[in-house]
Amino acid sequence: MNEIVNIFKSRPFLAVSLSSLLLLVCCYHFVYRLGLNLSILVGISAITLFISLSKEMLAFFKESLENKRKNLIVLCILFFSGLGLVLNFENIKEIGFFVILFFSFYLIFRNENRILNNFIFNLVIFSGILMSLGVFIGIFESIFLSSELFHHVYDGYAYFGEKSVYSGFGFNHNYSAYIIIIAQSFLFLSTSIFNRKLKLFLTLFFLAALLISAAKIAFLFLALLAINFFSKQIGKKKFLIFGLISFYLFLTHIVIAISNGYEIGSDHYQELLFSFLGVDFILGFYGYSKELYFISLYENLFLPISLEDIRQALNYDPHFLFYSFIILGGFPLCLSILAFLAHGIYKNMIIIEKRIHVYFFCGLLAIISESFLWDAYDSPFFWIIIIYAITFSKDHLITKEGSRAIT
Repeated sequence: MNEIVNIFKSRPFLAVSLSSLLLLVCCYHFVYRLGLNLSILVGISAITLFISLSKEMLAFFKESLENKRKNLIVLCILFFSGLGLVLNFENIKEIGFFVILFFSFYLIFRNENRILNNFIFNLVIFSGILMSLGVFIGIFESIFLSSELFHHVYDGYAYFGEKSVYSGFGFNHNYSAYIIIIAQSFLFLSTSIFNRKLKLFLTLFFLAALLISAAKIAFLFLALLAINFFSKQIGKKKFLIFGLISFYLFLTHIVIAISNGYEIGSDHYQELLFSFLGVDFILGFYGYSKELYFISLYENLFLPISLEDIRQALNYDPHFLFYSFIILGGFPLCLSILAFLAHGIYKNMIIIEKRIHVYFFCGLLAIISESFLWDAYDSPFFWIIIIYAITFSKDHLITKEGSRAIT
């Protein structure tokens, strides 16, 4: 608790802006359903956070001048983001928010300030508690109340048809599940406030909320945990993880159905690919939207384009992180981001697997996999887990609670 007080005393603007940003992002869609728009408050919080890191920015650019190769990939990301803005000024909100999130969390985590990092972990965990409460309220509302503030019914899901969506405070069940998984990932990394019994209780609380949400990423996360718990042979475990993620991505893009048991042209049954022994393989929602976006981006020579215009023209969101970056900054920005992620995560993944808690390892894998389905460029929670995984050093110390065991 003293560490939190010290953060608010020593860096009040940083602490307040971080806290308010994550809270506003969690509640944004719920408040929007009530008829209020928090966009201005989110923007103010993000800009305040960015300005509060001016000292760290100066140190970064000074270091870059002294050693031009050290921060080359990050500088490329900033440069191509700016170039994308010049080429298509209509994306100023999207590019501005992405740059603030990406660069702010990179500046924070690269310094490896244990107290500040722990403060962010706790904020993420509290965000997960809030989103989990929203999911529980959603199922209570669906059973006992007639309102639809915390849940709604959607008709048209592949395999299920009509289904209750327990969105809670989020946009939908997937949105809430992302935050809950990232909160669980950091739970056993936090070294303050939460004692071991409370962490175990929150683990059950988070996992129960994920099961109730029935989000697809929830089952991927739980399956990754099961593999890491039951499989002890490294080679076998890696094979199972690779197979699971490949199967997950296949099933999210391709729908398997009995012939004549569905309607072609509906959201999740877009185009018949082939049939085998009376079983049809159909291009689903995510696969179809990727096909449309690829054609549009190819015709535009993979140059920046107005995100709002292409959304309206195709009537779909990109649902793919790297398509979003091509839209915002062209192929060079996408390639820079890909290099940043691939180099950083490859460098640290073995250390993460061996020295960081299993929940973080599985949460990171689940979030990386979901980037093929999620436009996460504007999510602070996505950048928190990704940049922390990339920037922590080999000398990272963990507590006994950060052991590999699932307890």
